[in-house]
Amino acid sequence: MAGIKQPIQDLLTLLSTINVVNQDGNVTTLYARIWNNQLKDEEQGKLYAYAKPAAFVEVINNAQFEEIGVGFQSCDIGFRVHLIHEYYNGEVTFEQDLTIFDLRDTIVATLSHVQLTACGPLVRTAETQDYTHDNLYHYIIDFICNFTDSKGSYYDAQAGKYIYYGPPTGLDIIATKGQQSDLTNIISTQPYNIR
Repeated sequence: MAGIKQPIQDLLTLLSTINVVNQDGNVTTLYARIWNNQLKDEEQGKLYAYAKPAAFVEVINNAQFEEIGVGFQSCDIGFRVHLIHEYYNGEVTFEQDLTIFDLRDTIVATLSHVQLTACGPLVRTAETQDYTHDNLYHYIIDFICNFTDSKGSYYDAQAGKYIYYGPPTGLDIIATKGQQSDLTNIISTQPYNIR
């Protein structure tokens, strides 16, 4: 199994496989990183320039874990995708960034019902449009799935607490059938061999 890092990496990998058209009109892959309020920092001039469109992943941390046995815990966990698109007004489409909806459709199609490591299928739960955008449009898509965390279990391979071996013996039992009416008389042609 896995902890929370692997599903996040799976999600970032999936997002970074999406082909998009950047500001220069060239086809490239979607820039995908962890959300750290990059949009606010960029608007304040505190952040490096990053490729756009971009998708930033936020883990919604209000999970309520339940013990499911031997240290494994399960919860419904949310992933929020912040989609950032740079758009400048055109002559005909003044204040209408319709490209953001194409990007939204691609992300929804790519992520819906995908199973990340240690997770059930992703299901979209909410979306939020940006009604006060300037040249940067911020579209938010929320997904939820069930997550099973093995990090508290002795059976987690990386815990180093439990070592699994195959069956401890090579038990060979050879028996022949006795009389049908008397099941207590089972005749063996060889002795039991326990290794």
